[in-house]
Amino acid sequence: MCAALALVAGREALAQTSGRPEAPLVLRLPASARYAAMANAGVSGNDGDVIFYNPGMLAQARGVAVSVQRYGAQATTGAFGSVQALGSFSIGIGAQTLNYGAPGYNDLDAAVRAGATRLSDGGPVSASSSAFTVGVAHTIKGLRLGASVKYAEERLADVRDGSLAVDVGINKAMGPATLSASIQNLGASPALGGVNGALPTRVTVGYGGGLFPIWEHWDIGMQTQLSVERDGFVRPAGGVELGYVPVEGVAIVLRQGLRLPRERDESLVTAGVGVNVDRFSLDYAMEPMRGGRPVAHRVGVRIR
Repeated sequence: MCAALALVAGREALAQTSGRPEAPLVLRLPASARYAAMANAGVSGNDGDVIFYNPGMLAQARGVAVSVQRYGAQATTGAFGSVQALGSFSIGIGAQTLNYGAPGYNDLDAAVRAGATRLSDGGPVSASSSAFTVGVAHTIKGLRLGASVKYAEERLADVRDGSLAVDVGINKAMGPATLSASIQNLGASPALGGVNGALPTRVTVGYGGGLFPIWEHWDIGMQTQLSVERDGFVRPAGGVELGYVPVEGVAIVLRQGLRLPRERDESLVTAGVGVNVDRFSLDYAMEPMRGGRPVAHRVGVRIR
């Protein structure tokens, strides 16, 4: 019975709303509290967790970022990222994890069609998804180039499989912000319970930066990006952040994001707030869910 549930849940974990199988699931979820509030647009980010969005940005990012997200009472995902300089190179490491209950279905076609990010629904099959990433970046003639390698694994009951994947990225300062591009999750396809999946490969270009002073006591930042996913789905996303600076070194930041929803339960809008004190930041993001599902909440800490 356990193996049968794992086989069916494997189809669920590998399934997108388009019916095309993709896994591991953790690679399809937000990995940052700051960028989750801005529709998960982070290809031009500059925090420790940028390793999950674009290894090319490691060349200018510094610090550590930790965040945790809850999908109702049924699923928890978390991420840790760190970027440090090593001579003329920048080195980044990252870890992502997801624990959830996967549902079982009598109808296998229904399992394939179901939205795999309905994590708050839970299910009888104990499941997890994880990824571990190491990246390096270097600046050559004004271009910041980076690459990372990750091992990602999906587990459902006693069935598991993992694969190696590679990300590459490039960016260049342009005006007040940064123009960036990345290709993520290039590698061999995993399989679960006899169901062959595919890594969630995507190509992303974006432009973003900030926070920048715009008026006395006020700063602004933005992130915009356009992704083309493995099956050709084109996904625009972006967000803005407005910071109020009552005294030097302290900022209260409001964030808002918009995206084209991909999964059945995703909403158009995300939002969040942050408090920055010198090198420390405390961030909160909310991701509303459709279909009567609870709001997903993410909190994180950044140190730069």
